[in-house]
This record gives sequence, structure tokens and C-alpha cells, in this order.
Amino acid sequence: MSKRLPLRLMLAAATAAGLAFGAAETAVALPDAKVDQQIRPNFGGLINPPLRPHYRPERWKPSRYRWGRRPYRPGYQPRRPGYDDGYYDDYPRDQMVGVVDCGDPQAGPTPISDALQGIADNGILYIRGGAACHETIIVQYPVVIAGEGSSIFSGADVAPATIMPAAGNACIRIAAGVKGVELRDLNFKTEQGGRMPCIEAWDAEVALVRTNVEYWGDASALYASGGRVIMRDSVIDARSWDPAVLIEGAVIDIARSKIAGEAGGLDLTPGNGESRLDQVGIIARGGETPGDVGLLLRGLRSGTGTMSLRNVVVCGWTTGLHLERGAQVDMSRSRICNSQRGVISAGASLNVRESAIGAREIGAYIASGRASFTHNRFYGGGRPAYAEPGAVLEMNDNWVYWDRDCWRERFDAGLYCVSSRTLPGSLRDENSWSSGYRRGWEGDGYDRGFQRDGSPIALPPEAPPKKKRGWGSRREPAY
Repeated sequence: MSKRLPLRLMLAAATAAGLAFGAAETAVALPDAKVDQQIRPNFGGLINPPLRPHYRPERWKPSRYRWGRRPYRPGYQPRRPGYDDGYYDDYPRDQMVGVVDCGDPQAGPTPISDALQGIADNGILYIRGGAACHETIIVQYPVVIAGEGSSIFSGADVAPATIMPAAGNACIRIAAGVKGVELRDLNFKTEQGGRMPCIEAWDAEVALVRTNVEYWGDASALYASGGRVIMRDSVIDARSWDPAVLIEGAVIDIARSKIAGEAGGLDLTPGNGESRLDQVGIIARGGETPGDVGLLLRGLRSGTGTMSLRNVVVCGWTTGLHLERGAQVDMSRSRICNSQRGVISAGASLNVRESAIGAREIGAYIASGRASFTHNRFYGGGRPAYAEPGAVLEMNDNWVYWDRDCWRERFDAGLYCVSSRTLPGSLRDENSWSSGYRRGWEGDGYDRGFQRDGSPIALPPEAPPKKKRGWGSRREPAY
């Protein structure tokens, strides 16, 4: 009996502990507590909804490794004429011109970055076509990197110089403070970019001239923070979740270029100075879900620069132009087509002149701030413009192409209704801008179309049609 008593006590203690645990679990899982937890509103989330921010890489700094110095990289011994022992230290950057052939097996794993260490400031480095260069270019000094074309006397077609880094790596990274980096006649291709942009620059001056960028990843194809960004005759084609181009606090100068994206086109925050987009196409790639915003412009709290948009086409997006607080935008001779909402402005200063806005829902929605529209054309079937109380909206001689009878509709002052049958032919064709064969910018935005169509002028009020007198309208003679 003395041996069975402890066992019984242990069984009783275990049973009591199990009952206590079950009671505690029952108390926590009461139905009232569950219901209260489900219906309790999250007021913080209602005021500031958790929107998905764009990815911004951490500020990049060059590593301590110096190209051309000891110790060498594993498996690679560089060869330079004049050095018998194969070891050299701190050779001067005195070459003004250099040539790199990535197809040479003796060039090493990073031939371009290694060759840049011997190029003097403002020198030029040519990259021969043929074999693609599989590396991430590191730029620490002002330099011109250009693709070397084939000689006309050779008669052979050589593939353009192509930079194709490994998966998850950037194509080129420019160190902070480098002024005067020009990329000319190059092709950048990233098939698995991940969270790394193809071109990354920090407080630098970078120019893309006749350069094509094909990016497939989650980040933006071009990311620049501060400095200056210039584009001429270039194409950026991005398949990403973030906008194709993301520029923050930099002076922007883009002309004769085309930018195609899926989720977004351009996300720009102009820096202190005058920025401009001239003859630029911002085209949505399309697909199952339309792109969100074609051109998004923000303003800085201090030192915000002005943005000039001329001869710009924004086509295929849900919202063509979205302006946030502090942005200062002057838009002229431009075109927004195939969109749900043409222009949305929230706290910005906007001036739109001699442009065409095609939207199915609303042409211009002014939530706050000031906006002025002069000599523009609204079409697409949506409401031309609306301003919230407190916002300033000025309308001066704008035409509204309406499918229904104009005399049945009442528009605000400065909006003149005309039949949609009189819509110019240059505004009817919207498919050519989004076609895949347009690799460059061969067409004109709206400058020549506006010169051909003329400027909208004030129209006299249209009189309602006369009522037809039928049998029921005749008055019977009184007897």
C-alpha cells in the first residue's frame, strides 16, 4: 500500500493540472472575446492605410578592394605589359582611351571594372560587341562608357555591346559624388534582377545616350537619388512591380526617349532646379491588370524644382498624371490617352496648355491646390473636370467632345461642348503608341497635331433643336 499511494497522488495531481489548463484555455477562447477582437476597428489603419512602398536600395559605397592591386582575385592573374613579375601597385590613371573585349578568355571575370581603374578622368572606355559582359560595372570616376561599333569596311554585322549581370545583381553602380558618367550605345539586360535595380546612382551625374535597358525584376530599372539624370534617344523597358524609373531629389532632363512599364511608368521627385520631359513616351505594357500611374510627380518640403512637360505622351494607364503636394508642373502640347482618370492633383500647382486628355471616367480631378487649363481638348466620354471645395480650378476656352447632345448638358464656364464626330484624326488612333515594334521614339507627341488641328476658341451657346409639331400639338378650333 505504501508503494501505491505515491502513484495515486501523482495521477491525481496530473488530472488536476489538466483540468486547470483546460479551464484556462476555455476562458481565453470565450466567444465574446473572439467577436470583440474581430469587430474592433483599427483607426490607425483607416487614417493611414498600410500602402506598399516602393523599394529603395540602401546607400551603396564602394568596397575597400582596389582593382589592379594585390592580392589578386582567386584564379585570375592580370597581365600588363612592362611588369615582368606580374605584381604592380597603384599604377596611375593616365589612359584617356581604353578598349575591352569581354569575349577574350584572358580578360578576367570583371574586365570593364578593372579597365576603368586605368582610365583618367573624363576618359572613354570602348566595349566591343559580340560576347556579352557578365559583370556589375563599378564606376568611381567620371568616364564615358561606349559601345564600339563595327567598321564599315569590314562588312560584318557585329552585335551591340551588351551588359548582362548575374541574377540578383545590378548592371552598373555609380559611386556617390561622381560627376559626368555617360553611358552611350549600350544594351543593359537583366532577366532576374530581384530587388536590385539595373542602373543605380547616388548624388551623381549620369547620362544615357542611345542606350536600351531591358529589365525583369521587382525593383525599378533606373534608380537615382540626388544629382542629375539625363536621357537622350534611349529606351527603358521594365517588367517589374515598381515603376520603371524612380528618381528622387535629382535634376531631370529626359528628351526623345521611351519608357514602358507594367505597374508604373515614372516616379519623379525633382530636385532644386529646372527639370523637363520633352518628347517622351510613357507607355503601359498592358496585360491582365492595367498599370497604376503613368507619371507620378512629388514635391520636396524645401528646394522643390519646377517640372516642364512638353510633347509628352502618357498612354494606357489607369491614371495618366498624378501630382502630390508641393509639385510645380507646367504641361503643354502633351497627350494623355486610353486612361480611366487623366489628371489627379492633390496640393500641387498645375498649368496645362494646348494638350489633349482622353479619359473614360474623369479628365481632371483637383482635390486641393491650384490648377489652370487653357486651350485643351477633353474626350473619351468621362466628365471633363471637377474640383473639390477649397481647390482653385481655372478653365479658359477648352473643348469637350461629347457623344450625346450638347444642349442637354451643362458644363462650367470655360468648357465648350462639340460633337465627338469632330474629334481630330490624330487623337483617334491610340494603338500605335503601345505597339511592341516601336523600340524608339519615332513619332510626335502632340506638337504637330496641335499645330494642324488649331487652338480651341470660345463658342457661342448652342441653341436647342426646334420641336417638331405633330398632330397632338395642333390646337382644336373652338366652337
